[in-house]
Amino acid sequence: MNSPAEPDFLRFHRVRWVEVDARGCVNLAGLLRIMEETEYAFLRSLGLSVVMKDHRGTIGFPRIGAELEAGSPARFDDILEIRLYVLTNDGVTIRYRFEITGAGGQVATGNFTIACCRFPPDAPPRAILIPDFFQKSFPGATG
Repeated sequence: MNSPAEPDFLRFHRVRWVEVDARGCVNLAGLLRIMEETEYAFLRSLGLSVVMKDHRGTIGFPRIGAELEAGSPARFDDILEIRLYVLTNDGVTIRYRFEITGAGGQVATGNFTIACCRFPPDAPPRAILIPDFFQKSFPGATG
């Protein structure tokens, strides 16, 4: 899958010890964590969060899908560049693409699909339309 030319968000990350395996290479869990931290940083840059409150209570954006394909290994203390693209925003779900590169080339590519949910205090979460206050701050074409 090709990504748009310009990312919606770019950040750099120094590989931490907790993200590597016994060989000293970033493991799959570490790559997913790096993607997740990039999503959080992206939302913060827009004045948003993955969990927010509005006049009706708590809303959040749990992941309903994740894909990851590893490439060249990255090692402890390497500096990685992570590009986040908003692929779709249909008003209920958002799909991100992540491209992670290091000095050795493409480290990984992956996708998250997230849904907007309301979290009532005494009931299970339920999917809702993404609120207007979020949509006004958020890039990405609807559809």
